[in-house]
Amino acid sequence: MPQAIGRRMIKRRAIGSAVAGAAILAAGCGSDQAGDPAASEGGGASQQAEDERATAQATDLLAAAERRLGEDYGGGYLSDSGQVIVLTTDPGTTGTLRELGAQPEVVQFSKATLSDWQEQVAAALGEQPPAAVTSWGVELRRNAVVVDVLAEKPVPAALQEILVDSAGAVVVDEAPGPVRPLPGG
Repeated sequence: MPQAIGRRMIKRRAIGSAVAGAAILAAGCGSDQAGDPAASEGGGASQQAEDERATAQATDLLAAAERRLGEDYGGGYLSDSGQVIVLTTDPGTTGTLRELGAQPEVVQFSKATLSDWQEQVAAALGEQPPAAVTSWGVELRRNAVVVDVLAEKPVPAALQEILVDSAGAVVVDEAPGPVRPLPGG
């Protein structure tokens, strides 16, 4: 069962990166009317439509940025204020990103590079990851592949080698505890 749980954790992180922006937008970044009582009266349908438009705009902006940046694209996310942040490995592309309507952030690793490191971590840990490793995945805001390891357990040797070779693209965080199956899941 740990294999299935581990895979779900990996998929959750990978998929979470792709849909986090849309979920955050839908949760309330589409309107300045959140505190306006008039806007909340019967405005549920219009608010939902506005949220959907904002989500579509953010998705389009990220797709345009990825096309423009090519191999320099590092991904994207929403800031706490709702601004679309686009990551780039090339400082010379920040003007282009601003023209698209995004807030650029220069990072060390491209999204493709992080995906490659994530695959290397998965291969090194194998089908049955060591009990010390609870999850791993790309975290775009940190521009790294983050591996969660239980504090009282040693970092597996195969992972230690990757940590050195990756030059910061792979990092280890302390896991809060072992993975536990969800009831009924």
